[in-house]
Amino acid sequence: MTPNRWIVLAAVWLTLGLAYGLFFSFAIFFVPLVEEFRWSRGLTAGAFSLSTLVQGILSPVVGVLVDRVGPRRVILGGAVLLGGACLLASGIQTVWDLYLVTGVVMAAGVTAVGWVPSGALLAGWFSRHRGGVIGLAFSGMGAGVLVVGPLAQWLITRAGWRQAYLVLGIGTLVVLVPLLWLGIAEASRPGSSGETDGARVPEGKDVGIGTALRTRAFWGLFFAYFFTPLAVFPVFAHQVAYAVDAGFPRMFVAGIFGLMGLMSAVGRAAFGVVSDRMGRQAAATLSFGFTAGGTGALLLLEVSPHAGWLYAYAVLFGLGFGARGPIITAMASEIFAGRRFAAIYGILNLGNGLGAAIGPWFGGAVYDLTGSYRLAFLTAMALCAVAAACFWIVRRGALPEREEGAGMV
Repeated sequence: MTPNRWIVLAAVWLTLGLAYGLFFSFAIFFVPLVEEFRWSRGLTAGAFSLSTLVQGILSPVVGVLVDRVGPRRVILGGAVLLGGACLLASGIQTVWDLYLVTGVVMAAGVTAVGWVPSGALLAGWFSRHRGGVIGLAFSGMGAGVLVVGPLAQWLITRAGWRQAYLVLGIGTLVVLVPLLWLGIAEASRPGSSGETDGARVPEGKDVGIGTALRTRAFWGLFFAYFFTPLAVFPVFAHQVAYAVDAGFPRMFVAGIFGLMGLMSAVGRAAFGVVSDRMGRQAAATLSFGFTAGGTGALLLLEVSPHAGWLYAYAVLFGLGFGARGPIITAMASEIFAGRRFAAIYGILNLGNGLGAAIGPWFGGAVYDLTGSYRLAFLTAMALCAVAAACFWIVRRGALPEREEGAGMV
């Protein structure tokens, strides 16, 4: 592996870590927001749902922008939006402020630095062992949860949630923008210095948007993206509130949140490698087993409120959390290679946004109606099986016959 490619991989890893560490730290801010403003849990979690929906809606737009202007400008703009959103969040006064800042501005920033531009950038630089490489890069998200979550809780405990957002926003602008400027400024396009591993589109394989939309593979991945967050986010968005309700200290719960992030980093990297060796579908199915097992461990707190179940949750749920992202990205980049890959991948992410929009709200709404998360968590476990089944719909290479010029659609 040559130096430029190492720089690209490291820059993506750090960027995803900070960006998604901030995004997923909503679970940490959730409790003090509910306590200060006395909003219902469903209403408060709705801001997280809106954020994921906006990310899904903006993903095709970001994909088109990446295809047209390249990932560097898109990612740099996203970093500025992300830092600015944290600064604005420190001044939240109403639920509409929360929805606008978290649900729209921060969502736009995360989308512009996240899955779509990063996946397109990596797909352009790596063709061999792509699942392992993308898994390694995306493991930065888990590392971000490990660091940013406990850091946010520490800042909240010391200075309050407003100052915590302010510090995180300044840190994002000071750290992330220069990192991206230096890390991908000269290495944003494969072939700029002849340092790729042959990640080029084979002649005749330039898949267009219209062609992709007519395949079973596209819709299999789309619904895998849709059902996965439905199986994950009802649990993830409410994990801190659930554990605090069970009587565990907040800093301890933040540590469990961080441990889950650490295991997520391990899982993303490990399942990327596993998918290269045992197949994408089998690896995804195995990862859902860990997700369901972790959710089951969390449910056992209701009958046996011991810290051991939280540790079991952090390990099992963490190993599965985010593991499907590298797998889907690798599958999509192999099946839909071409100049329209970023746009196609962006449309796929719309499925993720729709599912993730429902998940957090569903968990909060179930709690508001029943006073318990039990039904939401059991439903999430069942949806693990549905999401896993979607991966088996996909068959590599099953593209329809294209008319001349269809690859440019």
